[in-house]
Order: sequence, then C-alpha cells, then structure tokens
Amino acid sequence: MPGVLSRYLIGRLLIGMLIVSLLLVGLYTLIELIREARALGGDYQVVQMVVFLAETMPRRWYDIFPFAALIGVMAGMGGLAAGNELVAMRAAGFDRNQIILRVLAAVGLCLLILVMLAEWVIPDMEADARASREQARSGQIQHGKFGSLWLRDGDRMIRIGLSVWLDDQQLEFGDITLYDLPDGEQPTVLMVARRAVHSGSGWILSDVLKLEPGRVGPPESISELTLDSDLRPELFAATVSRPRLLSLVDLTRMRALLSRNGLDPGRYDEAFWERVYFPLNVLAMVLIGLPFVFRGQRQGNQGLNLFIGVSLGLLFFVLIRLAQGVAGIIPAPLWLTFLMPSATIAAGALILLRRR
Repeated sequence: MPGVLSRYLIGRLLIGMLIVSLLLVGLYTLIELIREARALGGDYQVVQMVVFLAETMPRRWYDIFPFAALIGVMAGMGGLAAGNELVAMRAAGFDRNQIILRVLAAVGLCLLILVMLAEWVIPDMEADARASREQARSGQIQHGKFGSLWLRDGDRMIRIGLSVWLDDQQLEFGDITLYDLPDGEQPTVLMVARRAVHSGSGWILSDVLKLEPGRVGPPESISELTLDSDLRPELFAATVSRPRLLSLVDLTRMRALLSRNGLDPGRYDEAFWERVYFPLNVLAMVLIGLPFVFRGQRQGNQGLNLFIGVSLGLLFFVLIRLAQGVAGIIPAPLWLTFLMPSATIAAGALILLRRR
C-alpha cells in the first residue's frame, strides 16, 4: 500500500507541476513572441523567429520553474485535500513527514532533469540561438566553436575568443584577432590584441601585435590602439551569454581565468552561487507553501491558504533577489549571503510544519 500511495501522490504532483509549467512557459513565450515580432527584419522572419523561440524554451522553463513548482505542488496538494485524499492517506499510515518527503521527491525529480538541461543543453542552445538570430538580422556575426564569435565590421573581420561581463552594461573581450579585408581581397593587416572593449563608436585594443604582409622583422607592438567601428553595442549584449546562462563548469573556468588575469570575477561568483543554490531555493519555496496546505485541510479554506502560500513564495523570491543585490556590499562571504534566504525560509517552514 505505501508504494502505491507514493506513486499516486508523486504522480499527481508531477502532473500538477507539468500543467503549471506549460501554462507559465506558454505565457512567457507569448510575451517573448510579441517582443521578437517587433524586431523582424532582414533574413529574420517568422520562421526564424519560431525556431528561436523553440530553441530558447528550455531556458524559459528554467527561469519559471520555482514558481511552477510552488503553484503546481500547492494546487496538487490542495486538490488532494479538497477530496479528503490526504486524510485517507494519513489513515492508511502516511504521516505528515512521509507526505512531505514524497512532495520533495517529486520536486527533486524535476530538479534533476532541469539541472542536467542547465549544464549540458541550455547554455549551448541559448548561445547558438541568439547568434543565429543576430546573424539573420544583421549578417555581421557568426557563432564559432568553443564559444568564439566572428564579426564583420566594415572591411574588417574580427574573431573574439573570450567575452567577459564586468557589469550589466560593460563587456570586455580577450584573445582578439582582426583581419583587414579591403574589397574582400587577401588580408592586408593582421592584428592580435590581448584585451579589447567596444566604446559604442570604436574598438579600444590593448597589448596589440600588428603584422603587415611584406614587412620585414618582428611584428609591431602597440600598447593601446583605437579603431573605428560600425557595430552596435546592442549586438554584443544580444549574443554574448550572461553569467547566469552559463553552466557550472563554464562559470568555474571563467572565475579562475578572471582571477589569473587580475579582473574582478564578482559577476561570475554571484552566478556560480546562484546556480549552486538553485535546487535548495526551489525546495525552500515549496516547503513554505506546505504548512498552508495542511492548515487548509483542517479549516476547509483551501483558496485563501493557497493564496497565502503562493504570496509567501513570491516574497521569498524577492528576498533572494534582494540578497543577491546586496551581496557585494555586506561584510559576509558570498556563499553565506546567498544561502541565508533559503536556509531561513526552510527553517521557518519546518517550524510551521511541526506545529499542531
């Protein structure tokens, strides 16, 4: 009997989370569809837009899953409570702790699938989709292997090997190779730069080696060089993956690389701990709603208690964002600052669940 009840309970919860996920992802996709429709042009037409929306759908599921888990679990549990099925389960030997463990198991199963997607599918799919969209729009960009970008900037071809977000508005590039190709002929100048930034109207290159065909002797070394550019800064913001979209492996690599080069890895540290604590945050968000499911079971006011539980989950999400926003200005380790909201909410939820 316990095995049958476990499968039944977990199955009902999975169906609830699936239905809510489809509804929320569909709504999210509709909003993205309206936004993308305003940017149609060039070779980026309806078919390309539909492909882009399909390729970025796993990322949208990742973004909305905390809410899908909370609402799906509370709706599923609320349905069981309304039909007195929770009472029947407890009469059959399922105590409250066993029910809670099955709830967490159902959410954990979804999290396992989602984490695997976030590590091995979503980052590459998202990067390829955005690069393909910008290539169709402008014809100036191509996403190469190993995360490199190829850009067409007037008569110049540029290969960018490394792109780093220093903050929300500033990008810095590394491992830059520039080829001057007048009239599509053979390269007349080859330049390799260690670092570069795009000012909006031109490139500012640092530690440049300049090689011209026919030049005798070693390449010319230039500490800083400024070049005009026809590229829009929005092109980079649309194609370069932000830290929160990278996998844990890539985030670890980027943090080490930035530290070795004397750059601030703060944005990537924050994204790393946000990704590490994502499963814990989801489980804590689900836990905070469960006391109101059991409370509604006793009082018979499921609608109000579901509303309170979902509201507390949304408040918890706001607290997570607040903690991430102040992480850099409070005197505490980053990992502890990111852990505190979920640990506090989970402890409060367990206290409420212990109360009779």
